[in-house]
Amino acid sequence: MARQGRMSAMRIGALVPARMGSKRLPGKNIIELGGVPLVCRTLDVLLSSGVFADVTVSTESPVVAEMVRSRYPAEAVSVLMRPESLAGDDAPLHLVAEHYAENRPDLQWLGLFMPTFPFRTADRLREAAAAIHTGHALRVQAVRPEQHWDRDYFYPAASGFAPVFAGFPNLLRFSSTSYMLWRRETPRFQAMYMGYRLGEREYRLDVGLTETLDIDDAADLALARRILAGARYGLTPATTTAVGPYFVQTPAGADVAAFLRWLGPELLADPASPPLLLQKPRPPLFTARLVSDLPELHFLNPEAKDHTWSPRYIQTANTAHCLPIYQQSPVWRIIPRDAPQHQPPEPVDRSSLGQPADAADHLIPAARVRFVADMEGEAFYEGPYRLED
Repeated sequence: MARQGRMSAMRIGALVPARMGSKRLPGKNIIELGGVPLVCRTLDVLLSSGVFADVTVSTESPVVAEMVRSRYPAEAVSVLMRPESLAGDDAPLHLVAEHYAENRPDLQWLGLFMPTFPFRTADRLREAAAAIHTGHALRVQAVRPEQHWDRDYFYPAASGFAPVFAGFPNLLRFSSTSYMLWRRETPRFQAMYMGYRLGEREYRLDVGLTETLDIDDAADLALARRILAGARYGLTPATTTAVGPYFVQTPAGADVAAFLRWLGPELLADPASPPLLLQKPRPPLFTARLVSDLPELHFLNPEAKDHTWSPRYIQTANTAHCLPIYQQSPVWRIIPRDAPQHQPPEPVDRSSLGQPADAADHLIPAARVRFVADMEGEAFYEGPYRLED
């Protein structure tokens, strides 16, 4: 398959990392979806976009290398075998990218495209290339459609859960590695550092939910197969109902009374201490991939920061090494009607911003916490994402 109609103002290279060592879904990069191996789905859309001067698969596996060479001519797709130092699952991804860049000094821009995102589009890649060719962008990054408050994130601490962030609330967007490109001169590590900010010189691709689906385990693969068969995948709309001293947020059409019965009267007895509904974010919803719309994002303390940016995750960019972080459910919430956030705002006190705080001073006791996973078997339950055939 030859590369047709390439734009020529900037030479953009596409790197497709494709190891064989996945533990959660063995051999996932060559698993077939709709009769096409995942790595080939990625290669096909990269080639059809016509925007890349080079497309290269980086692998340690002879199986992957042979599959690629048997399906694509060498002038369309190159195979770059990794040295032993980059063959393991702890190999830092930025070093894999550097290995590629060292072998292609002619490229001005580099793009990283994991094979586990099967629903990228050629049009979106052309949009990214258009941003690159303006000469203004230094980095192109996809962002998901959801928006969240930083106050929605908690980590396990002592006998309960403490907030990850402190200070005044920031509105957050999740970035996604479905599309990620950067100018060659961008500092080597920061080019792929989730949350790295370049202000207005970072071009954001507002992508759909399906485009950000990352096949990380068997459940993700099953979801991808349903989407490929025609199922519609989107955000679950939420609605708010006033019940006594609370605003009760649920998926639209949910049985509010059944939800409150599940929580029980004891947990709802004190509006000053409402229950907290937590869920464990699944890939690609890791808080290590937060991108803030505001420059000031303050962790509660070093322990909270280590949970969000665990040293091993930073080294490897492997999300399997993220420490436990929990997110307040975006569709199941109990909110006191006279909560402090509903009062007239006061000037922000910046004197303590960035100063470490004791988790005990902000602790949500474990007795007040309920987990969405425990609710999933209930008849009234619906998750934050809706799949309709």
